[in-house]
Amino acid sequence: MQGKSKLIGSIIALMVIIVAVLYMAGSFSDKQAPGIKNPAASEYTGQLLTVTLADIARDEIVPGTVIAKQNTQISSRVMAQVERLNVRAGDTVRQGDVLITLQQDDFKAQLAQSDAQINAINASLTQAEKQLKRVNDLLKQGLVSVSDYDDAKARFDNLSANLAIAKQQQTQAQVALSFTKIKAPISGVVVERFAEPGDTATPGKPLLALYNPQQLQLAFNVREQQAIKLAVGQTLTVTLPALSTSMSATVTEIVPVADSAARSMEIRLETQAQIGLMPGLYAQLRLPLVTAKGVLIDPSWVHQYGQLSMVYVKEGGHIVRRYVRLGEMVGNKQHIVAGLNPGDVLAVDFELK
Repeated sequence: MQGKSKLIGSIIALMVIIVAVLYMAGSFSDKQAPGIKNPAASEYTGQLLTVTLADIARDEIVPGTVIAKQNTQISSRVMAQVERLNVRAGDTVRQGDVLITLQQDDFKAQLAQSDAQINAINASLTQAEKQLKRVNDLLKQGLVSVSDYDDAKARFDNLSANLAIAKQQQTQAQVALSFTKIKAPISGVVVERFAEPGDTATPGKPLLALYNPQQLQLAFNVREQQAIKLAVGQTLTVTLPALSTSMSATVTEIVPVADSAARSMEIRLETQAQIGLMPGLYAQLRLPLVTAKGVLIDPSWVHQYGQLSMVYVKEGGHIVRRYVRLGEMVGNKQHIVAGLNPGDVLAVDFELK
């Protein structure tokens, strides 16, 4: 009897717990259907607009960069120690300006040695010429043999040849000495200097880099399908975000080799000199594409719910929400990629309350 009383008590307690859980879960309260009730179209008094297709002039944006058409790296033509650099990065130079001076002691010594050698040969040559004249006179009188004349003539010819060689060496020494003053081959701006006083300059080793700011180009890697449609002389629009400017540029070069990996071709354009334009700046080329048809609406008609975009559409006598996928802005209109079709009616003034 006692066991039966405990079982009944346990059952009652379990039922109380079940009822409490159901009560907390709202099982005993009136339920409201989820979602938002769509208002009737007759209740809407705002503007209705039928969706139509519009022409969309699309552009392809191609990234590129500004490059220098005329640039050079300056190196020494002789081996010597750098004595002085007259410019730094950013300096403007004119063609013929002395940019770098190398130590000249060794080259001056070589030039002085060649001068002394020429003077010595000239003295010997003068004496040999006088001797040749005397021997020639004596030969005419029959006082010397022909071999004596030949010896004098050979000595004179040998000294003449030595003089020519010495003068050539003197010229080489003068040229080598002139190479110790490295001059600007073009007018332009110094980009970078790769050496400092005390460094050893060797032929082929860059010392300075220059570019001509008056001759700049814009280089772009354009898709093959687009590149083959372009022509030299064609005018396109180029944007420089860093300078916040857009300008017209003319196609001057189309490199006739395609990149097999990127499936693109390099296109180079030129434009008039712009303030602040310099090599390395990021540029964008705007290429017009074929005009397409699409749905364009006012951006204010699009409502955002988190990351979702929607519009209100009249459908079946009610105003309903329609989720849409947005494209790019075309002028001041929003391109709707998906979600709206021609003939749909928009409730442009509707606001959910």
